[in-house]
Amino acid sequence: MKRAALPLVLLLVFTLMLGGCFGQKTPEDVVSDLNGALGKMSGYKSQAVLTMQTGSTPMEYDVQVWYEKPTNYRVALTSKQRGITQIILRNNEGVFVLTPHLNKSFRFQSGWPENNGPLYLYETLAKSIIDDAERQMKMEEKQYVFEVKANYSGNRSLTKQKIWLTEDFKPTHAEIMDSSMKPLVRIDFTEFSFNPTFDKDAFDRDRNMSTSSLPAIPTMAGANGQVAKLPNSQFGVIVPTYVPEGVKQGDIEPVTRDGVRTVILNYKGAYNYKLIEARPTEASVSYEQGMPVNLGFTVGVLAQTGEKTRLLTWELDGVEFTIAGDLPEEEMVNVAQSTYGLGGK
Repeated sequence: MKRAALPLVLLLVFTLMLGGCFGQKTPEDVVSDLNGALGKMSGYKSQAVLTMQTGSTPMEYDVQVWYEKPTNYRVALTSKQRGITQIILRNNEGVFVLTPHLNKSFRFQSGWPENNGPLYLYETLAKSIIDDAERQMKMEEKQYVFEVKANYSGNRSLTKQKIWLTEDFKPTHAEIMDSSMKPLVRIDFTEFSFNPTFDKDAFDRDRNMSTSSLPAIPTMAGANGQVAKLPNSQFGVIVPTYVPEGVKQGDIEPVTRDGVRTVILNYKGAYNYKLIEARPTEASVSYEQGMPVNLGFTVGVLAQTGEKTRLLTWELDGVEFTIAGDLPEEEMVNVAQSTYGLGGK
């Protein structure tokens, strides 16, 4: 009797062991399931905190993302340092960067976010996992932890990223690191839901322009609230603290264009470019092409104007800045970031 039972016991043990081996998903299985979840979802809502260490001072944003397939996006970025909300909006009219407290909007035709999608978008994280054949995966406290390549054209120092997903593929945390594996950008998701419902006007430009009740802040004010002046004019000048290697600052020209006081800072050398500062009265600006760029303290618009020339525009404290020239994108961002927190001279 005992001899007859022994083969059955061994068969049962072998079956359990075999089931345990095949029950554990391989990285390829997980990626396949992730790809399936990405394809099946109709949209999502997320809430997160974005921390950027790429400048001299850490910057934090509250980030709210709404996405409705196939192309509706609403990204609200609120700077914790400045208390200012900007919205990146995509609908069937185009892509907009809205600054509600200034009643200001940039509109442009763009492939955003398909081209150079930011870290806080779920599909950016998911696709970076799916597309990296050299990805690494491990389980950590019932979460999938992936280590994959980072590919962000605006900052070549960001080379690696780690992404944490729950077993049902909701993101909880992500980090982008430099070559020494030092985290420079991180995002912590506090809320995430698949397939939500949206109001009919959730992605309407006019509705989103009225979402902020924040007051306008003083124009061209320094840390002490004083506004500096140019001689023989009524315009303060922000001089960037960063200048690319091999470049020297030239003349500063105060001019008037279409009744708007403007100053132009000229730079020549290894790169040739101009920094234009103005206080325009127009509420809306349109571009034929371009994409949003997160500068850390605000959202800018980057457009290619020639084979080697590009234009970066952003708004800060009521002043519109434009860099135009042959600077690479990464250097443009460095120059722009170095204008933050400066008073006029």
